[in-house]
Amino acid sequence: MIKDIIDQIKESENKAKDIVASSKKESSEIIEKAYQKANRQVRDAELKAKKLLKEAEEKAAIDAEAQKARLEAEFDKKIKAIRDDSRMKEEEAVKKLVDKVLG
Repeated sequence: MIKDIIDQIKESENKAKDIVASSKKESSEIIEKAYQKANRQVRDAELKAKKLLKEAEEKAAIDAEAQKARLEAEFDKKIKAIRDDSRMKEEEAVKKLVDKVLG
């Protein structure tokens, strides 16, 4: 009877060792899967950030081109107005000079 109890205790100890070993293995697998998942998430986040950055750069380039076109049109308009004003003043100056010379 004592031998049976000792055998049961030994068997229980062996089962406990197996359970502990199995638990360690499972926890290691869980930790490894967690690391892998975290690495995938980091990689995905980096890819998404790169994509967003590229899209932002492309949008900025498009916006810059549009702004450049608007500024060029505005500049051309102002230059034309200055030239037109200059021609009118030149014509007025010539007319005044002619009036003074002839008049």
